[in-house]
Amino acid sequence: MSESEKKAEPAKPYIVKDANGVEYLVPYYPATFRALMDDKDTIRDMLNSLLELDHDHEIVNLTYEFEKYIDVYMPGDEPMKLDVWVATKDNRFMNIELQNRRHPFLEDRMRLYNAYQTLRSKHDYNKSEQFAAFSEKEQKVRYYEVPETVSIWLCNFSILKRKKIYKDVWMLYSQYDINHIGQTATAPLPLFPKNKYIVIDLLKFAKLRKGVNSREDYWLRLLCKGPLDVPETEDPLFVNARNRLRVSNVKPELLNAIGANMYDPHEYEAILAEAELKAEARGEARGEARGEAKGIAKGEAKANKILKFLRSKGVSPKLLSAAQALK
Repeated sequence: MSESEKKAEPAKPYIVKDANGVEYLVPYYPATFRALMDDKDTIRDMLNSLLELDHDHEIVNLTYEFEKYIDVYMPGDEPMKLDVWVATKDNRFMNIELQNRRHPFLEDRMRLYNAYQTLRSKHDYNKSEQFAAFSEKEQKVRYYEVPETVSIWLCNFSILKRKKIYKDVWMLYSQYDINHIGQTATAPLPLFPKNKYIVIDLLKFAKLRKGVNSREDYWLRLLCKGPLDVPETEDPLFVNARNRLRVSNVKPELLNAIGANMYDPHEYEAILAEAELKAEARGEARGEARGEAKGIAKGEAKANKILKFLRSKGVSPKLLSAAQALK
């Protein structure tokens, strides 16, 4: 390729090049994120790290799907689609979402996705071998039982208000228990311990965690900084993950699809529509302000003309002052 052709070639923000000229994908975008996550052991290790699971509760085996369609429909008859759907052998269900930009009603979207996730996980649990092995009476007892669900949100923007944390767990608690913290011997317990959100602020992670001192550190640094900013390691999981991001190892059809699928169209439409509505509101406010100012100026001019006329007719200063005070 000639120098002029290289200059004409559009920039590809999803590709970085190391000192030796080797190209890698940065896992910030939907398609590149899938390239990183397309490995059962990677997902298992990342989840065990992010959830801080001990040996007795860690995930051992799982299945996963990208862009999992949930056959419960939105008002526009469009199926919901989850980034990475994970089901463990012991019937825990998890969704991993990568978000690059804040958009209107993000927290509502989290709840919406969690609702779909809960419905789908209940369906899959009822169809599982574990549920089928229960006796008929036991199945009746468990009619309303829902399995454990975890919604994981990896946000490449500021989302957590507290300055000193990059990860938080959101759950539902009793307001009474919260209001009476310190008055009882135990801390408040979640009302629904089988349903939680793990929210990770990748911008704050980059500020707060400068080194790589844990497996969680490695995965999150890879996600927010890219493959050129993680340390060299002989750990086979980390080596394989980095190799999956090497452009020479990526299937051509994936490379061709990345540019066209860098952003969620609904996010883009929501952000654009919000900006347009704000611009319209500012325009209306400026128009009203200009109209009000023009009306005030016109009214003052008319009032001055009347006062001048009254003076010419010999009206007393006292009456003129009283007239000026009228609104």
